[in-house]
Amino acid sequence: MICNAIIMSNWSELPQELLQTITQKQSNYVDYISTRAVCKSWWSAIPKKPHDLLCQLPWLLLPYHKNNPNHRGFYNLADGKTYHLELPETIEKRCCGSSHGWLVMVEDTPSIFLLNPLTKARIELPSLSTFPNFPTEVVYENSRNINEYFNTKAKLRIRETYIRKAIVSEDPSTGNFAVMAIYKTINSTENIAFCKSGDATWFTIQETSQKIHYQDVMFHRGKFYAVDDKGRVSICITDINPPSVIQVADPPPVPPLMGYKQWYLASLDEDLILAGRFRKYRGSGYEYQTHKFMVYKLDASSSNWLELDGLGDMLSFLGWNCFHSISTQNYRNYSGNCIYFTDDKFIVGSDFPWEGHDYGIFNLDDKSVQRLGLPSYPIKLPILPFIYGYERSLKRDRSSFILPPPIWVTINP
Repeated sequence: MICNAIIMSNWSELPQELLQTITQKQSNYVDYISTRAVCKSWWSAIPKKPHDLLCQLPWLLLPYHKNNPNHRGFYNLADGKTYHLELPETIEKRCCGSSHGWLVMVEDTPSIFLLNPLTKARIELPSLSTFPNFPTEVVYENSRNINEYFNTKAKLRIRETYIRKAIVSEDPSTGNFAVMAIYKTINSTENIAFCKSGDATWFTIQETSQKIHYQDVMFHRGKFYAVDDKGRVSICITDINPPSVIQVADPPPVPPLMGYKQWYLASLDEDLILAGRFRKYRGSGYEYQTHKFMVYKLDASSSNWLELDGLGDMLSFLGWNCFHSISTQNYRNYSGNCIYFTDDKFIVGSDFPWEGHDYGIFNLDDKSVQRLGLPSYPIKLPILPFIYGYERSLKRDRSSFILPPPIWVTINP
């Protein structure tokens, strides 16, 4: 008892070198915060940011708390718990991307901004109204030619579908960053645009006569890359006027009858990685489930894709976030060579509840898919439910649905 009392009384006097050793062994951000909170001296001695943010498992941003719309749930894979943060900044807004711990949020107005969910820091981006053919006059200036119901519905649809996905090149807190977004054009294609910190407008990439549907963008070795629905990868040249894209690789070889393909870009050990996600459809075509992933590495010397057997000891996380990978060396309870995926296939947004169920873990060793054990969340009922298929969609088993679909978020305090 006396020894314990002596040890307890000396906790606050532990040398900073020993505290640093303790925190470097931690891989759970919650444990890190708990260690800082032991006493005032530890709070002062241990830095606010963990020693290595890249080793932290990402959290899943869940929908608003069912009893309090001001709160959002964050599911922590490291301990299997859900933590609730007060985030009124996310009410009635859509998160269309997550990079470096920041969320890209779109409002009902033409506003789009970056939000750090931990620090509540907010950075405004150029208005969506600076995109070409954006319906500012018709929708946002409340034209007399349309009624209020149409106007409200149009704003919701723009919020949910105009920006497909957006990523940030580097930590926005540095003050020097760029954002690349995939947006819907007037021709119902998906083109890409970008802005840099301090810009007052978005700059669109020069469009071609072809109808291109971009599916993913990423920042790799100082440049933006994009992949379309065919699997063609291009580099985005943003420092010329007008900006343009140059194709750097043809689609990889894919076996026939694999189902619907969706492509993702990633960076692994300085290599450019392309991951193909394959879904099967049943019934009316709205019922879908991921059943396979194929992963390729770009051979820079030949611009050909080399199919990979796996990702080694890496855990990969994909969805609306940047494709994020970490090593399992610090996580003995996790098996490497797995892809954790969330549902990022929007049909028409939050007013059509078919999406929000396709999430799980794909094992590249045995090619199996297992469910990702997440807490159940109620479907958020649409504000404007008078659309085709709504009643039929609600007849489905909703126990495995999470709406809006969860998004992987890295920790950046």
